[in-house]
Amino acid sequence: MIKWFISYLSGRVQYVRTPTTTSSQLAVVHGVPEGSVLGPILFLLYVADLLKLIKCHQLVPHAYADDIQIYGFCRPSSVNCLADRVSACIDEVSSWMRSNRLQVNPSKTEVLWCSFSRRQHQIPTSPVRIGSTCVLPVTSIRDLGLYIDCDVSLQTHVTATVRSCFAALRQIRSVWRCLLRHALLSLIHALVVSEVHYCCSVLAGVSRQLLYRLQSILNAAA
Repeated sequence: MIKWFISYLSGRVQYVRTPTTTSSQLAVVHGVPEGSVLGPILFLLYVADLLKLIKCHQLVPHAYADDIQIYGFCRPSSVNCLADRVSACIDEVSSWMRSNRLQVNPSKTEVLWCSFSRRQHQIPTSPVRIGSTCVLPVTSIRDLGLYIDCDVSLQTHVTATVRSCFAALRQIRSVWRCLLRHALLSLIHALVVSEVHYCCSVLAGVSRQLLYRLQSILNAAA
């Protein structure tokens, strides 16, 4: 198995090509071919120890390709302790990544505190130290196309979905007379219905008002 991986990764070269010229070839001595089928699997194997490191701090990691989220849970009275634990964990994560030719990007790091609506006043607003940078908590984040609010209401996600879908419907409406029926249906399913259905399982338990807003999109598309 190891020899099979070696044969897959060795002997690779890279170069830059423009319409008029091509640079000289250089051997690829680190990394994996970008866009390759085995690339994500090899990267997850490469960072497997990183997930164990996060768990040692009694935190929960979640990895998707090169994106890693760190989750922690606590009572409102222990938020400062949790914030210190997260900072200490990221310090060790940064050290591990430097020793393995990787780098933490503080500019792409976000902090989100989640709580029920009635406890929103207990959510801390002070910044959390991420390495040498202090990151202010945000009220919502986007993770793999899904917007998550600090009160877990999914209102931001529904609002963004409604805005995007109605914008697509306005564009389709401007050309629908020029399209055959099957082409029109394909556009609606590709640009509207698929977006409404994306991550629809997380909508279980949301308010009727938000469900009505999503239903209005499907009614307009019909």
